[in-house]
Amino acid sequence: MTKTILLNFLLLLCSLTVPGTLSAKYTGAVKYYIDQENGNDNQEGTSEKRPWKTLQKVNAQVFKPGDQILFKRGGKWQGQLVPKGSGTKEQPIVFGAYGKGALPVIAAEGKFIDAVLIKNISHVTIAFLDVSNLDTGVKEQKTGPTGIRILSEDIGTISNIRISNLFVHDINGDNKKGSKEGHGIFWDCQGPKASNIENLLIENCRLERVDRNGIRGNGTFGFRNNWFPNRNLTIRGCTLSDIGGDGIVIKAFDGALVEHNKLFYIRTRAKDNAVGIWPHSSDNTVIQFNEVAYTQNDDWSNDGQSFDIDGNCNHTIIQNNYSHDNEGGFMLVISDAINVKSKMTKNSIIRDNLSVNDGNNRKRLFNFAMASDSTLVSDNVFYNNSKDSVKIEFVDLEYTGQKNVLFERNVIHYTGASSAVFSKTAKQYGRLNWKDNTFNGNISGRENLLNVINGEALLKDKDSKKYPWSLLKKLKLNKYK
Repeated sequence: MTKTILLNFLLLLCSLTVPGTLSAKYTGAVKYYIDQENGNDNQEGTSEKRPWKTLQKVNAQVFKPGDQILFKRGGKWQGQLVPKGSGTKEQPIVFGAYGKGALPVIAAEGKFIDAVLIKNISHVTIAFLDVSNLDTGVKEQKTGPTGIRILSEDIGTISNIRISNLFVHDINGDNKKGSKEGHGIFWDCQGPKASNIENLLIENCRLERVDRNGIRGNGTFGFRNNWFPNRNLTIRGCTLSDIGGDGIVIKAFDGALVEHNKLFYIRTRAKDNAVGIWPHSSDNTVIQFNEVAYTQNDDWSNDGQSFDIDGNCNHTIIQNNYSHDNEGGFMLVISDAINVKSKMTKNSIIRDNLSVNDGNNRKRLFNFAMASDSTLVSDNVFYNNSKDSVKIEFVDLEYTGQKNVLFERNVIHYTGASSAVFSKTAKQYGRLNWKDNTFNGNISGRENLLNVINGEALLKDKDSKKYPWSLLKKLKLNKYK
């Protein structure tokens, strides 16, 4: 090998080992900076000293895998963010923040339906932004305003969308169910080509003052005769408060995990059906380790529960949640009309949950409506120490379409001025089975229950290291152990 060839070889080897040289050229990844105050759209935007200025400039660019689009903290952009371009699984496109201070603000102000629209792109992250869509000129926007919309339209499948560390707030949509409701974070699938979303992650977001829904999606392809569900949803670590209608609705997903979220003051303005967390037209849903509290029902209408297993669902598990002070109750289990589009809700498991002072306003804890098949309610604690003289129907059976319902190893303890009552008919109670449950305190009508195998379920069997049983001492319930 000549000296010239050897030298060239060594230079090439060095270039491969210097960070940010050949690798950057290979990936094409670029960092773009947007500064609302000091930016200029005529600049290249690739350094903090020469940033872009406007959303219009960002929206006109088709980004490539690995690109980062960073908004300066403390800045405010009035308008809509509509990213273009898809990343890859290894190199997603990231929209985020740089600098110090408050989150960058994207404020649609009612001039756009969506403050952020992620349409027909994949492998994209949206993080560390303050997103709102408040039209101060009207009480309620009738256009279906959203903070973040993930839209798969006439394309097939989009995948790997991550929504992280956002503050989504002040969206004054319509609170009437079935209208063009407002949403905080919303996934949407439209045709005519069957389209869906795979691998959607929503994490560590805060949502406040949203009308009508906090986090949910549509069900265009969630009907059984047109079944093309979304797949693999995770919602975790989010906090929702002062939500006009529903909190978190898992819609048209096969495989959803909803965990470690906190929901406070749900259904604060809606006058129709709304619940803290619930699936609809979804299979294989797990809802666990959440705290749901103060869901409202001050008008004796339907719902207002912390949880619901709704129509057209199969294999739902609701476990290890802490539910307290929800005015409408703890749990609803229901089917919609059962036909070729919508099958009976079945194979539901409700276990290891702690319910405290739920149902005081609506005066019921459980509600079974319409028909359902195979519901197991096991190893839960239902506790009420209300100072109000309230009689709560423990299981409200609106119809007699339930099959294979088993209450097993639950602790039912009512103390103080509150009491649990069992006042339904033998025909209704004939649909339920009871095994090894513990009834303590103020209980009336227990003799009305049928299909009872007596036994004991004790708090001392609970693992105090596991949520929510780690809360027993704090709640002063450990004396029952």
